[in-house]
This record gives sequence, structure tokens and C-alpha cells, in this order.
Amino acid sequence: MSRLGVAVAACLIAVVGCGGAGAPSSAPTARPTPVVTPDPHLDTPALADDVFRALSLGGLTITANNAVSGAGDEPVKRINATFSGWPLAVEQYSSNAALNKVTKGWKDGDPPGRGEPPVSISGMNILVIWGPTRTNHKPKRPDARKAEAVQELVDVLDPLLSPLRARSNVPLVLSATTAAASTAPSQASEASPEP
Repeated sequence: MSRLGVAVAACLIAVVGCGGAGAPSSAPTARPTPVVTPDPHLDTPALADDVFRALSLGGLTITANNAVSGAGDEPVKRINATFSGWPLAVEQYSSNAALNKVTKGWKDGDPPGRGEPPVSISGMNILVIWGPTRTNHKPKRPDARKAEAVQELVDVLDPLLSPLRARSNVPLVLSATTAAASTAPSQASEASPEP
């Protein structure tokens, strides 16, 4: 055999000897990438526009009518809309303390009084009002369809603005976070000095 033949034979023996015996190794399994769940809770003070946008993104069919700025008065902004055939307002106050002045006499679970809307929900510096109002009249009670609609409204608002406080003439189911916060004394509703 010539030198070239010996070299080719040696290479073939080396290739066959190296590759033929072992099973192919499996590819390393990639570790799953952790998924970060975004916190939907809004920063305080929350903006009425962000709340209104979140209601629409939450699957609620809401028709905007207009928006009014407070021109230095409270609320600083009010978005008027229609939800499930009743008027809906999203009011933005300058701070939690400013909203607390408006809702000062509220006791969770109390029904609304004469001239008040059937449903009022507050969280952080936002007040959401739903339903028709008539001066010196008891609030109209939502029918079964509207009672379901207002619970859907609460379900979207709760993760954004919790803890929530509500006055309603229909029962509302608030989250465990909201319920725990409403029964425990909290400094969270007190305003901290604005920077």
C-alpha cells in the first residue's frame, strides 16, 4: 500500500472508531423563562383617563359622552359616559384626601340616600358613579341585568384601585384585598403631603 493509501485508511479507521459507538446526546433542556405578571394597580394619584381606558380594555361596553376639567376645583376631571343604559361618571380628585372629604360620611355597606346615584365606588383618588339621580328621590334599584353589569364594573375596578369602598343599593362582591382593607384601620386612605 502506498503512503497515500495508508493515510486514507488511517483516517477512515479514525472516523469509524470515533463516531460509530455512542448514542447521540440529547439537546439540553432549556429552563422555562419566568413570566412576569404585570401589576394592574394604578399609581396614586390615578388619572381618570387611565381608569376609563382600563374599563374599556376590561371588556365593558362603555360609550364616552364628554369630559370636563375642574379648572382648579374638585373633581379635577370628570368623564361622563353611558354603561349598560345608565349614566356613568369617572371622577378624578387631586388626592386621596380630597376624595375622602367628599366620601367622609360613607360607611361601607350603607345604601345610598335620596338624590344619590344607585352605585358609588371609590378607590384611591377616583370616584365612579353609576346610575340616574333625581333630587329628593330614592335611587333607582338596578334590575338583575344591571346588577350583573355593576359587578363586572367592580371586578375591573378592584385590581386597579383597591381597596375599594362602595355605596350601592344592590350587593357587591369586593375582593379579599378590598374587604380586608375596609375592615382594618388603615392609614392608606390618609393623604400624605404632596411633594
